[in-house]
Amino acid sequence: MLLRCLLLLLASSAYAKPQLTWLQTDWPPHQIVSGPFQGQGTFDLLQQQIMASLPQFSHQTRLVSLARLEQIFQQSETGSCALGTLYSEERAQNRVFSVPMAVGPAVAVGYIAGKLTTHPAMQPDGVDIRMLALDKTIRGAFQPNRLYPDVIAPLLLHPDSNLSSHAFTSEINAAGLLAGNRVDYVVEYPERMQYYNQLLPETAVLEHRAIVGANVASVSYITCSQDSIGQAAIEAIDQVLPVLWQSTEYLQAMQHWLDSSAQRRLSTDLQHLQQTLMQLKPRPHNAVDTGH
Repeated sequence: MLLRCLLLLLASSAYAKPQLTWLQTDWPPHQIVSGPFQGQGTFDLLQQQIMASLPQFSHQTRLVSLARLEQIFQQSETGSCALGTLYSEERAQNRVFSVPMAVGPAVAVGYIAGKLTTHPAMQPDGVDIRMLALDKTIRGAFQPNRLYPDVIAPLLLHPDSNLSSHAFTSEINAAGLLAGNRVDYVVEYPERMQYYNQLLPETAVLEHRAIVGANVASVSYITCSQDSIGQAAIEAIDQVLPVLWQSTEYLQAMQHWLDSSAQRRLSTDLQHLQQTLMQLKPRPHNAVDTGH
């Protein structure tokens, strides 16, 4: 009897599914871990479809801080994966990247509809951010502790800039700053502005304009630890992502927090990735870091 139990245990171990731990951070609207929109973040919705397409693995979710997430990959914890990571050569030293998981708009200028439409900084191809930021008659706001494109970064410290630093939260609501006329524009990601707008008692009508010289799109990936489970996970993920990209449900989830203007700006990049995903390989992108 003991021998039979031992054989059954060995057999069950041999056929046990490898365990994937999905690292989740509180970064709305990409991942939303509390409040009325819990589980409705862009990456939350994509993750549900991705996990359902990987039945050969068992899945668990682990909530961590951004700092802890980076430590986990540096310490090579087995079977760890994260969604929505932007590529960098430094990150590629301690994790494996999938083919593109999603594409989203880059940081933009958000403002109350019609308020800045006729401002001289509003050019046909987007906003001249230097002209806008050095206009003393208006006020802007930005989120600190973030990597910004070169065309924006010097203006954040410029002595004549009208941009002020605000750590945006549900309490210091970026859309609320606009609606309350505390600032005239905000440099932020359109999907985050849409999220903040939904938290207001009465939503504002917002517009977004791309920033000339900044990136139009930000491509994100799934990354996993470099151990055998992580490598196997990425190989499997690279098989399912091209299929998911052809799904209307997946594309709708990707754009869940985008308003119509952001969707229009993103449409060309989205269609391009959708059509060429099978040939794409993980590679550097000059994308603004959203914190992942």
